[in-house]
Amino acid sequence: MNRFLLAFALAVVCLGSALPARAAWELVWFDEFDGTSLDLSKWEPQIGTGCPNLCGWGNNELQYYRAQNATVSGGFLTITAKQEFFGGQPYTSARLRTKNLGDWTRGRFEMRARLPISQGMWAAFWMLPTDETYGGWAASGEIDIMEYLGHQPSRTFGTLHYGGPFPANTFTSNAYVLPSGNFHDTFHDFALEWDECGMRWYVDGFLYATQTQWYSTGGPYPAPFDQRFHLLLNLAVGGNLPGNPDGTTVFPQEYVIDYVRVYQQSAPDLGSCRQLFDGMEHGSPLSNGWFVFAGSVGGGGIGPNFSDLPPSDGCVVSLQSGWGSGGTPGWVGGFGRTNPLDLSGLTHFTCWVRPDANQSYQIEINLQDDDNGDNSIPSTPDGADDEFHYVLDVSPVGSELVAGGGWQKVSIPLSAFTDDNSFHFGGNGVLDCVPVGEGGNGQLVNVVWSLVTNGPDITFRTDDWEFTRAASGVNGRVWNDANGDGQIDGSETGLAGVRVELWDTSAGAVAAADTTAGDGSYAFANLLGGDFDVILDPATLPAGYVPTADPDGIATPGRFALALTCDESVIGANLGYRDPTTAAPVNSSEITLDNRPNPFGRRTSIRFSLARTENVEVAIYDVNGRLVRRLLQEERAAGPHEIEWDGRDAADRAVAAGTYFSVLRLPESDTVHRLTVLR
Repeated sequence: MNRFLLAFALAVVCLGSALPARAAWELVWFDEFDGTSLDLSKWEPQIGTGCPNLCGWGNNELQYYRAQNATVSGGFLTITAKQEFFGGQPYTSARLRTKNLGDWTRGRFEMRARLPISQGMWAAFWMLPTDETYGGWAASGEIDIMEYLGHQPSRTFGTLHYGGPFPANTFTSNAYVLPSGNFHDTFHDFALEWDECGMRWYVDGFLYATQTQWYSTGGPYPAPFDQRFHLLLNLAVGGNLPGNPDGTTVFPQEYVIDYVRVYQQSAPDLGSCRQLFDGMEHGSPLSNGWFVFAGSVGGGGIGPNFSDLPPSDGCVVSLQSGWGSGGTPGWVGGFGRTNPLDLSGLTHFTCWVRPDANQSYQIEINLQDDDNGDNSIPSTPDGADDEFHYVLDVSPVGSELVAGGGWQKVSIPLSAFTDDNSFHFGGNGVLDCVPVGEGGNGQLVNVVWSLVTNGPDITFRTDDWEFTRAASGVNGRVWNDANGDGQIDGSETGLAGVRVELWDTSAGAVAAADTTAGDGSYAFANLLGGDFDVILDPATLPAGYVPTADPDGIATPGRFALALTCDESVIGANLGYRDPTTAAPVNSSEITLDNRPNPFGRRTSIRFSLARTENVEVAIYDVNGRLVRRLLQEERAAGPHEIEWDGRDAADRAVAAGTYFSVLRLPESDTVHRLTVLR
């Protein structure tokens, strides 16, 4: 392993990911076209003109599709459009689909291809619904991953079709234009990522379009894009979009495909860390297991909210809740969902809530636990099951939730829920949500929120209800680094009374705080997994002390980032400080590397210092060790330096969001620093 790759690998192991854990894309289907004929276990050629039901394939196309026009050779699939009379049409070409051979709900769909060039050519890589659950086109949807017109050789576009059956259909589309060259001369990569948060279109790895809003007259959001779709490849000749061939058109034309690959997201490797109860991605919650009930002094309801989302974990929809009593204090009703879950090993219930201003009420969160093994909770109590509750207070100066305080993340230990026999009575009095098949007596069945007002109406949004395991931690020491060498030596002592905070970057709030003991030690335990910053309060340090050591470098003194899984502990996250009037100077040969801001969106400044004049290279690498862009390669004098990175690669394309590494390369050493790009 070369010097940089070793340093890079160490940076990944020591620092971890800068972004929250999310599901990985796993290859589930592919065709590399390595054979000598089309693989009919993957592709079905469609034959003809679309008649009698869809003559001209619905677009007044001029070709007759034939299986013979799709050939496989030399590692490529070639779809050839020819000027020849067949089946009553003046042209032939090919159209292939994977219907009932490869069908997917969500995923990443990739193709690498070289496209034809001439008037009247219309190449596409697209998807249609396999089952048409919501009705005829386009009520059941259409996804165009890549469409291309031969008379516009540097332009491609991606489109969603949705709405009602024709002619009540609609669409939204986005185009991408190559900064140089065209799609005919060389191969290019086209991809679509489709997940529960929306759809994203890419060309050559560049994200050029995102869509999160659509609808179907046949069902509630996320319809129609919550069903099985299959892939299509075709090269049409003429039609409504490109127009017909003319005197400039050259035949034959070729649509050459190197590969097609399909990925789907595996469940995040969270072990026993997390169970998602509901992510609120519903256009009609009451059609997806949710229910509401009226209280003794009022009523209300729930519905989707597409515009007010939490700062993380929000995707596209939150749950809107509104209740009123006409100013009378009391129980106005509530809502909940049935979703049986095994809570083995989990320790907390977490959620996001955004209460509106000038309101005062209580949210009673009820966990209904099956205790007789029938996996159900009857609406009329039968004495066989348990209910446990926790009361959240909401007010303009609330100690738990602040009305008008924006989105707030709530985390409640399951041990804080108490047995409540006011409605569901009986059971065994123990919150033990383990299925019978796992040795328990029944799992969690319902989560119910019951609302009690102090008079005003109740309106709030909520999102991302989860059960989590909190078993991670971090500890370290703040010490007097008397000799300034960045190492805790035997004679060096701790700094007592220093405040250290744990900042939850997802929630945007302090998750915990500690004050260092006599030996300078601090500790945070029983943490939920996630992304955090450990922050030292400089006002609590001895006057005049300066930083000498920090887990991610003293360029950001007294603050470092860490990403924790739910069972991970970070030990020895130490911070060194010294009194500059008595301590030995820091080693002048120390090399530093940092960037600010970090994370960043549009641009960041990369700062480094040199102990002497050196030949310097500064470059950006991705998490796979691939060079993204070389920013600097020249001799620089001793002292501090600063250069800028605009978040673009060597081809001047904006890089995707994620983790990258800046590398300061000197003749004798490499220094690596992690940075995070936001989009």
